[in-house]
Amino acid sequence: MAAVRDPAKNIFIASEYLAQLKAESGFVDVPPEDMTREQYESSGPQAYGRLFDGNLDDAGRALR
Repeated sequence: MAAVRDPAKNIFIASEYLAQLKAESGFVDVPPEDMTREQYESSGPQAYGRLFDGNLDDAGRALR
């Protein structure tokens, strides 16, 4: 629970989860910078993909 409150650990946990989703999506060999927004949403957990896409700009700003 403490890890979720630590921004650095939270980003690490989220990135690992996204990597797992990507591996399950069939786009495992596509570099992240080459993925389209449609590819982010095309795996089984589409709701998570849409949520992630909706917060993509915020996540980018948070990482700067």
